[in-house]
Amino acid sequence: MEEKSKESELDLKDFQSLAIMLGIFYSLAIGLWLIFDSTFYLANFLIIGTALGLGIGLWPVFSRENKDIARKISQVLVGGYMFFGLGLGLIYAFSGVITPENMQFEGFWFWLLAGSFAAAVLHYLIAKIIGPFLFNRGWCGWACWTAAVLDFLPWKDSSGRVKGWGKLRYVHFALSTVLVFVLVFGFGYTLSSVQGSVDLAMGGAVSIFKIPGFWWFLLGNAGYYLSGIFLAGVLKDNRAFCKYLCPIACFLKIGSSRAILRVEGDSEECISCGSCDEVCPMDIRVSKYVEEGIRVSSSECILCQKCISACPQEILETTDRLDMDHVEYLQYRE
Repeated sequence: MEEKSKESELDLKDFQSLAIMLGIFYSLAIGLWLIFDSTFYLANFLIIGTALGLGIGLWPVFSRENKDIARKISQVLVGGYMFFGLGLGLIYAFSGVITPENMQFEGFWFWLLAGSFAAAVLHYLIAKIIGPFLFNRGWCGWACWTAAVLDFLPWKDSSGRVKGWGKLRYVHFALSTVLVFVLVFGFGYTLSSVQGSVDLAMGGAVSIFKIPGFWWFLLGNAGYYLSGIFLAGVLKDNRAFCKYLCPIACFLKIGSSRAILRVEGDSEECISCGSCDEVCPMDIRVSKYVEEGIRVSSSECILCQKCISACPQEILETTDRLDMDHVEYLQYRE
């Protein structure tokens, strides 16, 4: 009898990541529900945890050729919930109201400057500030609602980064931050200036358009999608927006450069075929890390794990441990 291939051998260890992720999100759901006495937190984190868990649970089950489908399932489900459920406020519809929440970068600053640690602040704290120290930039690969659309564009094989363009996201970060600070401290904007809730029984479908936060979120996302699609078409690179314009990366890169969860390969078994480099959507030279016997410590890694499923030797895997190594090996266009 032929020996079973690696991808057909499934055991409980293959679902360890699923158990950890569900444990974290379900614990958050119950904990925040009890602390704040609000069923919103229970529903919110149960939805996100289950959506992520579906993709993570399907990952070891799917064949190597189809594993990326598992990731996209989580990406679409989580991203869709964040956009429609929270951003447009539809999660509150079950209680008879719609409360849009600006989950964009500017919304984070509005909530933070108001001294409130709910809504966007809580989201950014968990997913984009503390989270990357644990799960790397898994948000970008498995949950981002912007990337959930951009990843379906036809330009999947990047030919490398454009040198110097990465600084544009820091400019975007600075301009967005300055805009909010000027509005708050220069024009007296408060959280109530942008937030609002409408009663569905009292014509909510019309009133929602009078809420500034709704337009902040809607127009902000339109700008992200349009610029992302435009850049992707010009550079033939689905993830161009992530590399050059996304201001959230400025937060994410801090924690991801010291992340516990990273990709690692066996240098002795590597045949230097370059398959991992070719499929990386973020232009990371994965093979260089393997060659040097270190984990992929690039702060650009979105933990999509395409390199893992593309490796013909099946020598790449995600490992979790605390180390402080950080070096950037990226591919650039000539």
